[in-house]
Amino acid sequence: MISKLKIDKAATFVEPVEINPTEINYLYGSNGSGKTTLSKVIADSIPFTSCVLSWKNSPIQTLVYNRDFVKANFGQSSAIKGIFTLGSGAKDAREFIDETNLKIEGLKTNIEGLKNSWKAKNEDEEGFVNTAVDKCWSIKTKFESTFRPAYTGFIGSAKSFFEKCVAEQTNTSTLLTWEAIKEKCDRVYSSSLQTHTIISVFDFSELPTKEASEILGTKIIGKEDVAIGELIKKLNNSDWVKEGVDYLKITDTTCPFCQQAVASELKFEIENFFDETYANKCKELSDFKIAYASYVTIKIAELESISESQIDILNFEELNTQIQLLKELYKNNLTKLEGKIKSPSIPIELETLDTIFSNIKTIVEAYRTIITKNNDTFSNIGAEKTQLKGEIWKFIVNELDVELKAYITAVDGTGKAKKSISDSIKLKEVEKTAFEKQVKEKETEITGITHTVTEINKILSLFGFTNFSLSEASEKGFYKIVREDLSEVKETLSEGEYTFITFLYFFQLLKGSIEDSGISKDKVVVFDDPISSLDSNVLFVVSNLIKEVIQDCRQGKNGIKQVFVLTHNIYFHKEVTFRGGRDKGKWREETFWIVRKLGNKSNIIKHEDNPIQTTYELLWRELDILEDINKATIFNTLRRILEYYFNIIGGLDYEKCINEFDGEEKIICKSLVSWINDGSHFINDDLVVYVEPESIERYMTVFKSIFEKMDHLSHYNMMMRFNKETA
Repeated sequence: MISKLKIDKAATFVEPVEINPTEINYLYGSNGSGKTTLSKVIADSIPFTSCVLSWKNSPIQTLVYNRDFVKANFGQSSAIKGIFTLGSGAKDAREFIDETNLKIEGLKTNIEGLKNSWKAKNEDEEGFVNTAVDKCWSIKTKFESTFRPAYTGFIGSAKSFFEKCVAEQTNTSTLLTWEAIKEKCDRVYSSSLQTHTIISVFDFSELPTKEASEILGTKIIGKEDVAIGELIKKLNNSDWVKEGVDYLKITDTTCPFCQQAVASELKFEIENFFDETYANKCKELSDFKIAYASYVTIKIAELESISESQIDILNFEELNTQIQLLKELYKNNLTKLEGKIKSPSIPIELETLDTIFSNIKTIVEAYRTIITKNNDTFSNIGAEKTQLKGEIWKFIVNELDVELKAYITAVDGTGKAKKSISDSIKLKEVEKTAFEKQVKEKETEITGITHTVTEINKILSLFGFTNFSLSEASEKGFYKIVREDLSEVKETLSEGEYTFITFLYFFQLLKGSIEDSGISKDKVVVFDDPISSLDSNVLFVVSNLIKEVIQDCRQGKNGIKQVFVLTHNIYFHKEVTFRGGRDKGKWREETFWIVRKLGNKSNIIKHEDNPIQTTYELLWRELDILEDINKATIFNTLRRILEYYFNIIGGLDYEKCINEFDGEEKIICKSLVSWINDGSHFINDDLVVYVEPESIERYMTVFKSIFEKMDHLSHYNMMMRFNKETA
């Protein structure tokens, strides 16, 4: 059955109107309100591109009785397609078909249940997929700034990125650490990639010989075998004496310390104390300092040259730090050497540069490696990028390892369940098709068009249509309409006769098919104003035949799954919805609808209970929504309500209530009554007066006051459906 119907941009349905019909649907609306448009959409929604028919299960056949059906299938002067039905004598065949159709219905129910189960499993699977897609996309976003070049082709769609991650689970590339892969990305995807001269090896193998010498730990003093030597040794002040000797050369015979004359013998002994051996050792110390300073200075210059090189792929911050530490250490050692030279008798020990040179060598080797990799990348950039992409996807898949494994396990489970369900559906479909074939074969064996002729002619005769009947045509499988003398009618049927026989034809078609099989197919049935030009007796017959179709729908007979009854005739509507004293109340399967057109715009309003009771109540319903009131007919509506209630029902003269008003209200009331009287002179309510909404509201206020002044406010409140609180 149809579960949802959306009508949009079709005739007067200029804005979308959406309804959810039940099994049985009664739609009431005036001519031109949009009922036929609705029936046309149900008959064939394809031409109505903005309209949508949604089915509860699979689409089924729709049979719509409207002008299009009559025009397409029926003509007074031409052959009419025959309706194949089961003859009244085919009792065994009917029972077989009915029993088999029950089996088919059971299989349809089973298949639908399986399809729902499959759908549920598929939704579960989609949930797993969505969770995995979201996680993959979050990883993609996390590393996008670094990995973006490798994302080419998968960067714009979360689904495609996820599918790439799933496919890369078999990736055999080397799994790199984040640091390693980032360094490689910075190098391979660098926009300024170029070759650089490789830095020389930092060699400090000569350091042990340049910073170590026995002279540093030697106490350099004069000869001890001279007379004064013993005293100098005992006083341990040879460095002080040596300094004095240097000054004595300037002062000649005057002591530079006490300013006394120095005896020539003492001067000789002092000068003899600092002999050639002492001088050689001092020279050795001075030479060591020069060699040490030269070596370290050269190494510092070498390192500074490296740090000042224009190689943008290197970070010299750590090297510069080590150079600064080297300079500080070197400066301290120089200070020690200068102290030793000044006081040769004091042994010293330099702080080794080995550790800091080792650190620097490691840094330089790292630089050399970076440059080598860079140059290799430049020389083989294509292969490097291909390899790096593989390593990137390997890294991403590893980051998603838990989520992807969970996804694979979950989808594998739902996939197996879906396959099992699909296999069951296929088996059920095969079984259903076999039963349908049996029904079709049985229908073909015992169907014919004669039974339809008999049934239609029986109803025609029963209701006094005796001057024409339906007969089998000479062409097999067709009918013709004939007079009592068997001559064809030749376009002489009255409109009422033509309407009645076309309806009977449609009614029989619901029980059969224009083919010799397919009689038992499921169908949706639509009756669009089937009682035009019919007298009251025939209207009664038509309404009862439609009620029979509705009963079949309720009981699941003859394949009737859903019924729509559309009419503008209030009497027909009351008749077709009437159930009698033993069947009152609202059926669960039925829904009532009102089709209205306001401002040349159609709408469909749902009602839980039958909204059509009397013509008088319909007049009140015109006043339900003030902003939707038809400005062209509102005054006729007010007049008819007042006349019907106060004159016909109550025998009251509502004009007398004018005197119950004072001031402006009296003028408004008199104006309203005067207009009503003027309007009553027009036939068929053809008076058209456009009034602004503010005026309508004032007239409505006076209209209510008339009921209040005449002590009939309770009736007004009831008809306007006000509750006690708002009355």
